[in-house]
Amino acid sequence: MHTAFMFMSDSLIVTKNESLIAWLQDKGINAPVLEYATPSDVVHKHVYGIVPYWMAAYADVVSEVTMPHLDRPDRDRFNRGRLTIQEMDAAGAELVTYRVRKV
Repeated sequence: MHTAFMFMSDSLIVTKNESLIAWLQDKGINAPVLEYATPSDVVHKHVYGIVPYWMAAYADVVSEVTMPHLDRPDRDRFNRGRLTIQEMDAAGAELVTYRVRKV
C-alpha cells in the first residue's frame, strides 16, 4: 500500500534507529532522515517512522514498520538499532501506511 503514496508527496524518515534507516533504504526509500521532527518538517509529506498522532495529522501519510514475528530479545536489539536487514525481514518486517486526520 505504501507505494501508492510514494510519489504523491515528498518523503521524510523520522527516526534515530539505524536498523530502521538501513531497512528502509534497502527497500528503496531514500529520503532525508531526522531524529526529531516538527509539524513544519512533516507537513504534506510521506513520513516513515513513529510520530505522535497530532503531528501525523500534518503529514499526507505516515508509514511504520511492523514486525509480527519479532520476539522480545530481538525487539530490545531493534530498539537499540542493532538488528540486521535480514533479521528484520525474517521477523516479517513490512510497511503499514496510515492517513491521520484531526476530527
